[in-house]
Formats: sequence, structure tokens, C-alpha cells
Amino acid sequence: MIYVDSCLVIYAAERDDSVGDRARKALAAAHAPLAASPLVMLEAMVGPMRERGAESQLHMWSVFDRFEMLPIEPDAYVRAARLRARNPGLQTADALHLAVAQEEGCSLLWTNDSRLAAIAPGFAVDVLRAA
Repeated sequence: MIYVDSCLVIYAAERDDSVGDRARKALAAAHAPLAASPLVMLEAMVGPMRERGAESQLHMWSVFDRFEMLPIEPDAYVRAARLRARNPGLQTADALHLAVAQEEGCSLLWTNDSRLAAIAPGFAVDVLRAA
């Protein structure tokens, strides 16, 4: 299972440019089931809710039909705190994405964040840079 960071979901759903195209192609070419968490949903829904347009909100909700929704268990918060303590500058949300993916046994975390890729090499992959 591949955990997909919020940025890729947002790019794939909202961007009509080469970045959006690359994100959509990466997700379409996934060799394993895709997973997300309620944190991904929270971050991805902000833009459509800010716009207050029902169509953009429905579109974003429909994007999540492709993903297995993983829970965020208490142990993931402890792991995220450990990650933040060991990696100065790592933001809470990024640490929690990484922790959820690890706790739930994902084989990879796809992102467009080179900082996550540096913290967890071989696990967190900047798929847009690699594309």
C-alpha cells in the first residue's frame, strides 16, 4: 500500500498544469493500492471549502474514492512526536503523515516534499521530482 501525501492529492485534483499532470500520472501508474488518512482529507478540503463552491468540494470528495482511508491511532502521534524531536524543522502535519504511513505498514509514502524524502530515504519518495 502506498500512502499519498496531501500535496499530491491537491495537485492531482486542482492543478491544470504540468505539475497536476505529473501528479495524476503518478497516481494512475501506482503499482499498489493507494492510501490516505483523515489528515490528508483535512488538508485537501481546505481550498474547496474556502472557495465555498459545492462543485469543487464534491470533486475533492470524489477523489478520495480511490484511496483506502487509514486511521490515525494514538501510537502514530507518539511516533510523530519522536520524528519531530529528532528532525528539527519537521512540521507536525508532515511528521504525522510519515508516522501514519509507517504505523499502518505502508510500503511507501509518496510526496512532493524533499524534506520527507531526506528524513525517510527509500520510504518517502518525492514522486514528482523522480518523474
